[in-house]
Amino acid sequence: MPLPVPLKTRRRLAFLFSLPAAFSLVFFGVELLSERTDIHLLEIQNLQTSITDLSQLAKDAESAERGFLLTGDRSYLRPLNEASYWLRPRIESCKAYSANHTELLPSIENVAALVQKRFNRAKQLLDAQTEKSFAAAIDMEKAGDPDRTMDKLENSVNSLLKDVRQIEQNNIDRERNLNRWTFIFFSVGTMVMIAVMVWLYNALLSYLYARDDAREQLEKVNSDLQNRIDNRTRELEEMNSELQQFAYVASHDLQEPLRTITSFSQLLASRYKGQLDADGDEFIGYIVTASRRMTDLINGLLQLVRLRKNSQPIAAVSFERLLEDAEVSLQAAIRESGARIEHGPLPALVVDPVQFSQVLQNLISNAIRYRSTEPPYIEIQARRDRGNWIFSVTDNGCGFDQEFAERIFGLFQRLHGREVEGTGMGLSISRKIVERHGGRIWAESREGEGATFFFSLPVTLEGLRFSTAAASESFAQSR
Repeated sequence: MPLPVPLKTRRRLAFLFSLPAAFSLVFFGVELLSERTDIHLLEIQNLQTSITDLSQLAKDAESAERGFLLTGDRSYLRPLNEASYWLRPRIESCKAYSANHTELLPSIENVAALVQKRFNRAKQLLDAQTEKSFAAAIDMEKAGDPDRTMDKLENSVNSLLKDVRQIEQNNIDRERNLNRWTFIFFSVGTMVMIAVMVWLYNALLSYLYARDDAREQLEKVNSDLQNRIDNRTRELEEMNSELQQFAYVASHDLQEPLRTITSFSQLLASRYKGQLDADGDEFIGYIVTASRRMTDLINGLLQLVRLRKNSQPIAAVSFERLLEDAEVSLQAAIRESGARIEHGPLPALVVDPVQFSQVLQNLISNAIRYRSTEPPYIEIQARRDRGNWIFSVTDNGCGFDQEFAERIFGLFQRLHGREVEGTGMGLSISRKIVERHGGRIWAESREGEGATFFFSLPVTLEGLRFSTAAASESFAQSR
């Protein structure tokens, strides 16, 4: 995921990129105006050409008429016929090219009317020659005033062309200014783009240098940190190994003198019971009880040490079979207390069979040990909840206050003192086993209403599922 860009940097980049964009928009607008001016200029030039052509048509008509009247040769009428053909298109083109300059329309219509008048005069002469005689056409020509019409036409054309040339010059000046501004905006925009590119190049170089420097520093810090972690890990592993070795050796070394104390105290209790006074028998009982409790504590410590030495399980184990083994181990306590144990469907998971048999044994043993006046009733259930299997062990015992729900999982932590036998290590061992398999364990209870112990295991421990028979066989081989 990319890191967020600081607001100040984003504003600076936005400003820098907006400058070329603004100049580009202005440059584009100037180009549009220049293009529109070119179109207007082209229209004016075409209008000028059309007006000149229209005036030339009138002159052609006059020349054809006079040549015919002087010579009587009808071949002189060919230019007149051609001019008559082009008269209407030229008038329409003049009006079309002046659409954006309505102030010129009156003058154009005046020129068109004079040209049309000259063509009508020529047509009248030809009609007179055809209907009457050649002499009648000459008399009509002499009686008329064609030179006056042509003078008016020439004056009107010159005046119109003068206005058109003025408009043309205005468009040329405007185009020249627009070209000048286009060049200015292009030059300024180019310089701004170059400045932005230079700034981005320098900023990129600075970023790359800073990144490389930060990476080198980070790698150096990581290397130092990794070395410290490796050294610390090695020290912790050595300390842990030494502690495990010390606990294992100490437990074995303690068991020998403790076994001697237990054996001789039991001999004293069996041989001299009743021969000593009441205090003597009581003192011997204290010694026997304390030695047994010390033996249980040492065995519990050995179990904690062995937890880290067991290998990882590789096959799925049925929890129903684990529960059966736990019940077999607790058969004497179950018979003595009259406990009743029921369970629902239990899954098969890839766990250490010995350790989880011990977990179930510890939880059932606690339910029997901390029972109420009624015979113990223990119910074991399992359900799948999203990514975990949730196991529950519910009893009808004496329960405990919920504020102590976390304390009971501590090492050597007990809630009922010495009136109930136990070392205070069973739940602590169970927690380490469950956490070692990626789960957690907790309890819910009310004093006098029984307790429910829960532990969860990830569904990933389902692994490659085996049938119940295969799981049982695998478990039997592991035993």
